Amino acid sequence: MSGVQQFGMVVARLEEVIDWVAMGHEYCHEGGDSFFEGEQRAAIREAGLLMAADLQDALVALPEGSPGQSLWVGAALAELVPILTDHLVLGRTVHWHNIDCPETSELNRALELVERETGVDLPRINTDPCPTRNRYDLLWMVSVLTDPDAFPALHFHFYEREDTEGVVRPGQLDKEGEHADEWTRNLLWQLALPGVLVTTDEEFGFFEAAADTYSRILIVPQQGRLSGIVGDLVRFYQVVEG
Repeated sequence: MSGVQQFGMVVARLEEVIDWVAMGHEYCHEGGDSFFEGEQRAAIREAGLLMAADLQDALVALPEGSPGQSLWVGAALAELVPILTDHLVLGRTVHWHNIDCPETSELNRALELVERETGVDLPRINTDPCPTRNRYDLLWMVSVLTDPDAFPALHFHFYEREDTEGVVRPGQLDKEGEHADEWTRNLLWQLALPGVLVTTDEEFGFFEAAADTYSRILIVPQQGRLSGIVGDLVRFYQVVEG
């Protein structure tokens, strides 16, 4: 069975076994039972397939001898289709990192179940911190630094939303910004040149500052795509030596 056939089989079975009600309650405290009904699932799949096509175009353009390894930071349900494309269709090594939470636990459960049923080797979400010495040619970090739970001050700042419940403490925006600066510098340093960075317009500024630190150039594409659940604008940047 080809990688494309495995991909189609796995995606279809995952959609059947994922606990969509539980997932809905993670994304929506009220009305979670119906949050991921048929139309929404189809929209996530369609957005994922479009992202996967962009991903394939970006990666096949890399020169021979590239590491062939991807680092997916904070990826979850919305990234499931492009991650499986990376692993099954393109045959690359996927390093998938996120926090330990109900969403990641459910995805790992579903992936393990489908792997047992199909015999197809599938990636898992690693809840340990990202490694610091590996070398990647793809870095994917989408809607992480604007996550309302992990970075509430940055979330309110970038989306220009009012903190009506007083979640953000004085000085928290500066602290979160410093954390984001350090994190993106460390991540970008591990990216081989040339490489591919996938991130949102909101998060791009942190990577742009990191690129200046390491004399790297981020080639900004004119077009982007909206992410499947959050609806952030996502772009595929080429990263080259400055």
